Amino acid sequence: MDKLSTALEPYRRPGPARFRLYGGLYALLILTALLGNKRSGDIGTLAALRRSSFTRIMFMDIGALSTLGALYLALTGRTPARFPAAIASLFVGSFALIPGLAYEDWAASHSEAKVPPVARSR
Repeated sequence: MDKLSTALEPYRRPGPARFRLYGGLYALLILTALLGNKRSGDIGTLAALRRSSFTRIMFMDIGALSTLGALYLALTGRTPARFPAAIASLFVGSFALIPGLAYEDWAASHSEAKVPPVARSR
C-alpha cells in the first residue's frame, strides 16, 4: 500500500474518522451559512449567474453533485431514513446529505457491533 491509501484507510468503513469528517464538514457548512453574509460589493446570486459562465457551471455542478449524492444514499443506504434524506438533498444539498450519510454510517456501525466476530468473517 502506498502512503495515500494507508492514510485513507480509516475512511473506508463507518467509524470515528468518518464521523469526525462528517461533523467537520457539517460545522463548516453551518458556519458558512450563518456567517457568510453579503459583503460590500457583492452583486448577488442572480446577477452573478447572469454575468459569469463560471458561476453558472459551478451552480450546475452543485446540482449534479447533490443528485449523485442522493442516488448514492438511496442505493447504498440500509435504513428507511435514506429515502427522505436523499429527496431532501435534492432541494437543500449537503444540509440533508451529510446527516443522511452520517446516520447510515451510525446505523451500520451499530449493526456490525451486534454481529458476532465469527459471523463477520464468513
